[in-house]
Amino acid sequence: MGRTAFCFPGQLQERPTLKEDHPLRRDPHFKEWVERASHQTSFDLLSFSFKGEETGFNLKLQIATYLLSMIHFSRLRAEGWVPDIITEHSMGIYAALAASEAITFEKGLWITESIGRILEREGTSSGGAMASIVGLAFREVEKINQDLNGFGLSIANYNGSKHFVLSGKEEGIEKAIALALSRKAISAARLTFNIGLHSPSLSGLSEEIQALLEEIEIRPPKFPILNHWTVRPLKREEIKDFLSQEIGQPVYWDRCVEWLIKEGINQFIEVGHRATLTKLIRWIDREVEAFSAGDRLLNK
Repeated sequence: MGRTAFCFPGQLQERPTLKEDHPLRRDPHFKEWVERASHQTSFDLLSFSFKGEETGFNLKLQIATYLLSMIHFSRLRAEGWVPDIITEHSMGIYAALAASEAITFEKGLWITESIGRILEREGTSSGGAMASIVGLAFREVEKINQDLNGFGLSIANYNGSKHFVLSGKEEGIEKAIALALSRKAISAARLTFNIGLHSPSLSGLSEEIQALLEEIEIRPPKFPILNHWTVRPLKREEIKDFLSQEIGQPVYWDRCVEWLIKEGINQFIEVGHRATLTKLIRWIDREVEAFSAGDRLLNK
């Protein structure tokens, strides 16, 4: 018998499409979680899925990601799926904690929105940006950072042996994209973020986030959670410190997948609307089974 990991993705990079004929809209779990969210926040998932660019777009993407992960988690559990362990990528930690019952759904939503507002505030003044670089090895990406010394560039996400995300000042990110393409990267493109997530420049926010979490009750996780930074299961007493520090630390997704495989995990289920992590897992190891709950629903 194999072992299964539920994988919670970070922020969506584009607005989720939820047309009237989308099967998720007919699912009772969709209605349940959207209604529960409406008691706490003015965010409307269906309205967001149809509107154009708007104020607070990244914040709304974060809330949409959280909600959709919780909806797909409920669907999987109702079908009988049980994770041996949970892992998460970047802001996927909030839904991962709620799914493991370390925090309630409502507290997870509140944390997602509250930290999202802090990042929205910082993004307005920081002039930060992020870019995905695919097709260059680590040493080549490091060389780009060194060549652009002075722009505060750092590797934010280690997604695979030739897939990295850079964070830094907007001007530096634009120069890094041009350099990467000139050095034969398969692709190099801006992400939607207007802030340099998972870089040392955000470490100064840890005290503010720690204060935000002071009154939050943390319960023992029902399922172990492998975190994206230290690549080891989170202990209950470490969770608040992790949440306050992780936005200033890298995401070591490749190491997470490799660690899980060594621990006997051979089935990875992405608990989200897209198949972003699913593709990354398949690039890291083609022998394991990986699929997305969102894709699986569409292909039924």
